Order: sequence, then C-alpha cells, then structure tokens
Amino acid sequence: MSRIRIFRGSGIIQALSLMLFFLILSSCEHKEFRYVTSSFRSLRVEFNWERYEDFQKPEGMRVIFFPKDGRGEPWIFDFPNGEGRQIELPENEYRVICYNYDTSGISWENPNSYVEYLAKTRSVQAPDSTKACTTPSWLCGDHIDRVSLENIPEGTEKVITLYPVRMVSRYTYEVNGIQNLERVADIRASLSGMSGSLLMAEDKLPDGVSENLLFGGETANNQIKGGFYTFGYCQSIATPQVFKLYLKSRDGKVYVLEQDVSAQVHSVPVRGHIGDVHLIINFNFTVPDNKNDGGGGGGNGGNNSSGGAGFDVGVDDWADVNEDIIC
Repeated sequence: MSRIRIFRGSGIIQALSLMLFFLILSSCEHKEFRYVTSSFRSLRVEFNWERYEDFQKPEGMRVIFFPKDGRGEPWIFDFPNGEGRQIELPENEYRVICYNYDTSGISWENPNSYVEYLAKTRSVQAPDSTKACTTPSWLCGDHIDRVSLENIPEGTEKVITLYPVRMVSRYTYEVNGIQNLERVADIRASLSGMSGSLLMAEDKLPDGVSENLLFGGETANNQIKGGFYTFGYCQSIATPQVFKLYLKSRDGKVYVLEQDVSAQVHSVPVRGHIGDVHLIINFNFTVPDNKNDGGGGGGNGGNNSSGGAGFDVGVDDWADVNEDIIC
C-alpha cells in the first residue's frame, strides 16, 4: 500500500530533525556508511481565485507534487482556506494537481500517477437492481504539467500560482404529473449515459464511459424536485440520457417511471465537460393505494411505469445517496 505524506506546516523540519537523530545514533556503532539525501528547495504556492465561480470558497486545498521522473512517491500538502504559503521540496521536476479537500462521496484512484489520477464516486445498486454510482460533491481544482526545482540558486524562492476552477456541473430536475404524492415514503432517481469519474490531470472524462447516476429527490408543491453535482456525460459516445424515477410507497412497494431526456441534456452548451442542466419531466401517474386499488395510471407520451402493484424492495436495496444540492 502506498504511503501518503501530507504536510500542513513545519513537518519537513521535524522529519529532517528525526533523520539527524537517527544518524547520530547510528554513528555510535562505529560503522562506516554513506547517506545521500536530495537538496531541498523553497517553493511558494499561491492560489488565484479569479476563475472560480458559483460556489463558496472551499475549506482548503490539497496540492500533490508528482515527481516527473516517476521515481518516488508524491508529496502532498494541504493549504487551509486556500491560502498560499511557502513549502520545501527535494530538488526535482514535478507535475502538480490540486483540488479542494472538503469533498465527500469521492474516492481517489491511482494515487501515484499524475496522468491516471482519478476522482471516482461510489458504486451502488439502483432499486431495480441495475448498476449505478453516486454523485460527487462540489469539486474544484487545477493542474500544472511541469514545475522545475532544479538548478535554482541558493536563496531564490520559486513561486507557482494555481487557478482553481469548478470541475462539476449542477443538474436540477422537476417532475410533474404525479398524483397522490402523500402516499410516497421515499424517492430515488437515476440518469443514464453519464460519467462517475474524472481524470484530474486533464480535467476530462475517461473515454467511453457511460454510467447510471443515482440520486435523491423530495416532494414540494405537488412536484418532485431534486438536484445533484455531476462530472457530466461522455460526448464521444452516442448513449441516451434516460431519467428513471423510483417511488417507494408507504406500503413498501416501488414504482418506476422513465423518460428519455437526451434532447434536454444536449441542448445545453458545455465548456469541456461542464454545463448546468435543468430537466423538466412530465408523467401521468397515480401512486396506488394498494389497500383499495391495484394500480395507478401508466405513462404517456413515451413515458413508462411499472404500474400494477409495483415490486418489493429491501432496506439493503435502497442505496444511500449524496444530497448536496437543496432545491
């Protein structure tokens, strides 16, 4: 397992003091040895927030320095409140990734690879047993392909500036035409043809990715509403975006309605993989009262529902989801 070195303050000085202590102890054995260490260089890391938009400033930023020669583990530094400061690194060439460290629902894969460093959300199962993944929290970041700390004159401080930008889109939705919403105990929804991962070094989606996102919703003013952050959809493959709504009734039955919303998703201009979308979905469905009747209205205009008595779902099948956007 890879070791992670995270520095928030004077950790380097403490580490060097500890190394010196062990060298002194080793010298008592009267053995001849050689210890070679890299020279450290000062680097000031600054953040410019002029390109940041549409969200409050994060709790802090994590900056990862990957040795460009591929040898050795990355050096990781945290910057509370996204404020710059001076750090020290071994003399070398690096490639740099930064992102806000107050994320939730995101795991980081390939931690020793700059090119393959991946933000990925959790895999879950939708109520109808289809594979899905959760949605990410707010994410911003930046990257630099080359930072050289070689051949810097003593006493010279090198400065780099990172320009964090948002790396997720904001999707919201509203569902109309559902009758007897008071019979609904819980709500889940999914959207197909999306991506649950992001390559941080290029701020791009992995090629050929098509996944279902699973998220929540709530009732308000005779509608169902919800919202979530997403890395977006892969534009290189022609996969439709199908919205599925899972309604769990108070007697434990689940009803599924779906509608193709590809036209709405693709009508929004994107910058890279970023584009905020608001979906409007219209159904014609009545949530059944199974004590008195056996089914509700079906879909119309291309909308499908399970109808009838629905199907049972266990607690383990009703996956937890992120709810970062309150509509």
